[in-house]
Amino acid sequence: MTTALKDLLSDIFEHDSWKYNLLRNWNRIMGPLCQKVRIEKILDDTLVLGVINASWMQELYLLSSVIIKTINKNLDKPRIKKIRFTKIGRVKRSSSSKTKTQPNNFQRKICLTPRQKNALEPIKDQELRNALEQFLKRCYGEQK
Repeated sequence: MTTALKDLLSDIFEHDSWKYNLLRNWNRIMGPLCQKVRIEKILDDTLVLGVINASWMQELYLLSSVIIKTINKNLDKPRIKKIRFTKIGRVKRSSSSKTKTQPNNFQRKICLTPRQKNALEPIKDQELRNALEQFLKRCYGEQK
């Protein structure tokens, strides 16, 4: 016997159906911002939101009163009074909005210039010299 996840969640959130509705409608409530922020926790009247980077966290913090009003407008009654933010990794986009990229199976060989080799020459510690060389190659490779 299989049960849809949606049905299981509605059973779990039976006494807190507003939380279920908030989770279910999050993308519609936040609109395009749902790619930058996601719900991490719902604690009574506080919502903990995960944000992809510090600059978005600052922007959303400044808009927190507007976000609270928007969220509460979409609930049966005003339930959220505070929002806290935490930094997370990238929010995964839905498969429809994500462009599929092919993995880069080949590694371009990056050669150091004679000037770069001469700059690394005086470094006596071989491990440090190799680490700096790899770092330089990685930086040079990302610029291309």
